[in-house]
Amino acid sequence: MAAGVRHPAPAVHSHSVTQRSRRTVRAGAALALLYVLVALATGRLSSRPILPLFDGFVPPTPYAWVNPPPERAGDNIPPKPAERQLTLGADGAPASNVSTDDAQAIVGLDKGSVPAQPPDTSALVRLVPVDAGTLGPLPPGLRAVSNAYQVVITYQPSGTSLTRLPANGTIALTAAETADRLLFSAEGRTWQETVFRPYGQDNGLFTELEMTGWFVAASSGAGHNAGGAGGSSGLRTLLIVLAGVAPIGGAVLVLRLPSPVPAQPAPRRGQRPGQGPRQGPKEPAKRRR
Repeated sequence: MAAGVRHPAPAVHSHSVTQRSRRTVRAGAALALLYVLVALATGRLSSRPILPLFDGFVPPTPYAWVNPPPERAGDNIPPKPAERQLTLGADGAPASNVSTDDAQAIVGLDKGSVPAQPPDTSALVRLVPVDAGTLGPLPPGLRAVSNAYQVVITYQPSGTSLTRLPANGTIALTAAETADRLLFSAEGRTWQETVFRPYGQDNGLFTELEMTGWFVAASSGAGHNAGGAGGSSGLRTLLIVLAGVAPIGGAVLVLRLPSPVPAQPAPRRGQRPGQGPRQGPKEPAKRRR
């Protein structure tokens, strides 16, 4: 009978699995840190406190200018006007809305905003994009960051214009960059500020529509030159890609994390590796009295 059996050395596989697990955890932590840095950078570049959520690799649709800046002259798509015919009843036109195809301008009308005017049977609501530079100058220190949009409401078939709405509607504009003013002009020559609120993620502003006329989003900040705009856009696109890659990479690492190998008990003296525990002789069953 052998004097004794040496215990087997620890398996190399278990040690390598532990090393891979540690590397995977470090890589996941690095990706999490990357996401936090991207979130902080996005907050710096964005006008609103938002986190970068992955929503595809396609950048936002460029703003459609009537008269584009020089850096956008090559890829600009001119905006189109929008119109809608509203049928008039005894109480006027029902609640409705009119929006441009690119959603850069939206007008919402409540019930009673367009009153009845016999013998007219309908009213035509139009949204017309205009180059703000062709209208009156903006107040000092402000610059236009959107097209000017003219709201026109005309009774049909008489052609009479509605200038003041009995019940206020709303108008919303998006801008090419952050805007901190929403201006209104009844005749297109002098501008006045309106009380507005932000909406959406595309530099959107909206205010009450009391009168028909022209509206434009403006900014009191300094403008971006062509190089600066391109650099900001490129960095924003890079951040979007990184924000999408970080969570995906972390998920792949978690899925590839190997399952822990259960520890094998050390073999007893006289037992071969992989052999089950040696059982002693069974005690004989006692007889019943």
